[in-house]
Amino acid sequence: MSTQNTQVRAKLLQAGLIEDATPETGKLDSPWYVKVLLAFSGWLAALLLLCFIGIGFDLIRTNSMAMLITGGLMICGAFALLRISKNEFVEHLALAVSLAGQALVVFALFDGFYLDRIIVWLLVALLQVSLALVMPNFVHRVFSSFIAALAFNMVLSFWGLHYAVGGIVLFIAALCWLYEFSHPRQMRAKQAIGYGLVLALMLFKGTTLYGYHRMIDWMDGEFVPNQLELWNKPWLDEIITGMVVLYVVWHILQRYGQPVSERISITALLGTVLLCVVSMKVQGITIGMVIMLLGFAGTNRVLLGLGIMSLLFYISFYYYLLDATLLAKSQTLLIVGLVLLFVRWLMLNIILGNREAKHV
Repeated sequence: MSTQNTQVRAKLLQAGLIEDATPETGKLDSPWYVKVLLAFSGWLAALLLLCFIGIGFDLIRTNSMAMLITGGLMICGAFALLRISKNEFVEHLALAVSLAGQALVVFALFDGFYLDRIIVWLLVALLQVSLALVMPNFVHRVFSSFIAALAFNMVLSFWGLHYAVGGIVLFIAALCWLYEFSHPRQMRAKQAIGYGLVLALMLFKGTTLYGYHRMIDWMDGEFVPNQLELWNKPWLDEIITGMVVLYVVWHILQRYGQPVSERISITALLGTVLLCVVSMKVQGITIGMVIMLLGFAGTNRVLLGLGIMSLLFYISFYYYLLDATLLAKSQTLLIVGLVLLFVRWLMLNIILGNREAKHV
């Protein structure tokens, strides 16, 4: 290896982007579909392990405290396995043990201690946040952050703030992706948490579109929306989401050295505000746009693909929604499309065109 390559590798090692100063030869990483299959087998093994514990150990199944202790020990054992070995089989074995342990803990909290449902969901959210931060496994962190976001959604739903969840989770996910490379040693953890939050956001945003009252009926009417009825409106989600979109656009402009006072920055921010305003009726379109923007800014094709999928889903759902006439929905989508095309034309032909002319 040349001296220049050695110096570059030493800098990468110091920054925490690599783990070993000597290159490994002959080591091939498993394809993504093999990892997905192994992850699925881990989840299936967790279900079978849970069934085995429930059938074979009657004391654990009937005693909530024993169930809670056993689940905690299984989670600690999974953490130890993940810390000791980097073998994929051992990692997914630990994943199965951890998932089964988490299921035991959640069952014990719901059925054994007669706690208030809000307290239970809050404890579940805190447990999953802790696991997302400490578990040294990418798939486990994605799963834990996903469940943590769903549990947080349930807590705010009980408090009558269901429509505030999307913007809050979107803001946390945006922070993970915007500061993805700020601390290289925590880069993989941020990516895993970011993916989990984005997937959870797509899920419960879809449930919001499907019908908030359907979720209330599913939970036997235990929500308390009347306490905060003024804030329990779809416009709250759109306002918070719009603020997050503005922050993301501002941050990206700052990343590329564009002062806010410049014409291109003003145009981008005003165009963002205009897009948020015209898309108030089309719930979810701004979320899909910001996910696409984060994926494009970070050259992340997976995140960009998730943004495209969510955007197509939200637009399709709005188009077939029965709350408005087909003509009104077509007009709204037409206005949103024209605004996007106008902002793009303005930035390409006027803003960037003037800057290129100055350099000639």
